[in-house]
Amino acid sequence: MRNRLPQALAAIALLLLLLLTAHRADAAAAVISDRLRLCAETLIPSLFGCTLLADLLRESGAGQWLGGRLGLLRRALRLSSALTGIFLVSQLAGYPVGAMLLRQECERGRLSESDAAVFSCAAFGGGPAFLVGLCGVQLFGSAAAGWLLWGACFAANCAAARLLSPRSVPLHPPAPVHFTVTMIPQAVSGTVAGMLQICGTVVLFGLAAWLCELLGIAAILVKIGALAGISAQTVRAAAAAVLDVTRLTELLHCGIRFQVLLPLTAAMLSFGGLCVQMQCLALGVRGMRPLRLLCTRLLTALLAALLTALAVPLLPLPEAAPAMAQGAEISQTGSLLPGILILLTGFPVALYLRDDTREESRMIRRRSA
Repeated sequence: MRNRLPQALAAIALLLLLLLTAHRADAAAAVISDRLRLCAETLIPSLFGCTLLADLLRESGAGQWLGGRLGLLRRALRLSSALTGIFLVSQLAGYPVGAMLLRQECERGRLSESDAAVFSCAAFGGGPAFLVGLCGVQLFGSAAAGWLLWGACFAANCAAARLLSPRSVPLHPPAPVHFTVTMIPQAVSGTVAGMLQICGTVVLFGLAAWLCELLGIAAILVKIGALAGISAQTVRAAAAAVLDVTRLTELLHCGIRFQVLLPLTAAMLSFGGLCVQMQCLALGVRGMRPLRLLCTRLLTALLAALLTALAVPLLPLPEAAPAMAQGAEISQTGSLLPGILILLTGFPVALYLRDDTREESRMIRRRSA
C-alpha cells in the first residue's frame, strides 16, 4: 500500500496540472508560442552547424585521441586515456554528453555501472565557445570574463573528477581517429531529429516555469527572498535559471553588481539547471542517483563561484561593467546566447537517437574485417 501511494499522488498531480493547463489554454498557448518562436528564430539557425561539429568530434574519436595526449591532466585526475577523453569531450560539447558516453562504456562492458553513475556527476560542463564568445563577450563585454567563467567551471569539474575517479579502469586502448564519408549524412539526419527533441524540451520547461507562477510557487520564493533582502525580480530570475539555464539572461536586468553577477553566473553554469540534470539522468546509466547528482553540482557551483570571486579583481572592470547594459539589450534582440545555452542542454538527445544504429554498423564492419 505504501508503494502505491506515491504513484497515486503523482497520477493525481498530473491530472490536476492537465486540467489547470486546459482551463488556462490561452495563457499556455502564449507560452508555447513564445518558446517556439525562440526555437525558430534563434535556436535552429544557430545550433545546426555547432551540433554537427560536436557530433563529428565525438564520432571520429578525436576527443579520445586528445585525452590520450594530455598526460598531465590524465595523471592529475587518475583517469585512463579513454576516460580522460570522455571528460574532455564533456567539457567541450555539452552538459549531458558525459553521462551518455559513460553509459555507452558501461553497456560495452568497459566500465562498471556504479563507477559510471558516480563519474557522471563530474563529467558535466559547458563549452568555451559559449562561455567565452557569447556569455563573456556579449553579456559582460569582456573575453577575460568568459575565460574566467570557463576556467572556474572546468577547475570545479576537475576537482569533482579527482574525487569521483572510477576504481575500475577500462582496459581498451583509445580508438584511432577516423573520418568516413558516411559520418556526415548520419550527423545531418541525427541533427534534424535532435532539433525536434530540443524544441520539445524548451517548450516543456517553459510550461513548467509558467505553472510555477500560476501555482504561487514563485510568490512563495519571493517572500522568502524578501526576508533576506533580495528583490523580487532577482528571486524570480534566479529561480528561472535554476529550473532552466536558458533563462540565465534574466539576471542581467536585476541590477546586480558585476562583482556579484559574475560569480553567480559561474555558479549557475556549473550547476546546469534542473532541466540539464534531468537529461543526464535520462541519458545516463540506471544507477545514477538524483540526490547525488544534485549535491555534486551544488558543491561544484559553490567552488566555481568562489574561484570566480577570487579572480574578479584581476579583470578590467571599468571596461566590462558598462558593457553589461549593452549585453542585456543584445540578449533581447536575437542574441545567439539562448540558442547556445539550449545546445548545451539538449543536443545529446540527437546523439542518443542513433547510438544503437551506429553500434550495429560498427559490429558489422568488425566482422567483415
